[in-house]
Amino acid sequence: MHGTWRPLTLAKRCGIYRERSAPASLAGHVECLWSHTMPEGPPSPMAVVPDGCVDIIWSSRGLAVAGPDRVAAFPVIGPGETVVGLRFRAGIAASWLRTPLCELTGTVVPLDAFWGAAADELHARMTEAGSAAARAAMLAHAVEKRLAAVAAPPADIAACLAELRQRQPMSDNPIRLLAQTTGTSERTLRRRCHEHFGYGAKTLDRILRLQRFLATCRSDVEASLSALALDTGYADQAHLTRETRELTSLSPREIRRQLAN
Repeated sequence: MHGTWRPLTLAKRCGIYRERSAPASLAGHVECLWSHTMPEGPPSPMAVVPDGCVDIIWSSRGLAVAGPDRVAAFPVIGPGETVVGLRFRAGIAASWLRTPLCELTGTVVPLDAFWGAAADELHARMTEAGSAAARAAMLAHAVEKRLAAVAAPPADIAACLAELRQRQPMSDNPIRLLAQTTGTSERTLRRRCHEHFGYGAKTLDRILRLQRFLATCRSDVEASLSALALDTGYADQAHLTRETRELTSLSPREIRRQLAN
């Protein structure tokens, strides 16, 4: 025997995951603060599904920036470890990090690459804190102190995100449609999507649609998968199945089962 097979679990269903609201001054920039404590015992394979966001993450190993993902990430976190994070809203992080997000897609980069020695000093203070809530507050305060120096993302990025969050299926050429809607050239919009989201509009559309499916699974446990597919913007149940497997490595039936527990 080479060990016991363990099924893949959605990250938020593994251990204890909690979210907290960001301070009011950061509400337009930060989606939430969060903490995630792993269970004791052998680590279970877990999937962190893509959500279009970027996180600053603290663990015993240090502070890091988790860039935007195109597909699920499968981190291995030690038994009993508590991770604390701050999640930027979609389209926001590039302005804070002063780095095009396409350079961070699918990567985890030490925070000192962006903040220098201040990141190491913050890690030392957070390590000495007595609770996850205290660490989250310290991380939020460190971000809040940088607020005055952060430029707002271009207006067409917010308009692009608003359009993509509509429930209707996107066209085969979402950049053309979005450029017409936002009054931006296709070339400029494509470049700005890669800079501020980490990938193009079509990839972001797939990720936002997946997130709608996850949210609807949690709120409507009685609906059939075919109804959920149509309600969240998929062409049909087969389309939903292909997309969830490609983006999460899980079937929609397994996702719904985990979210219902």
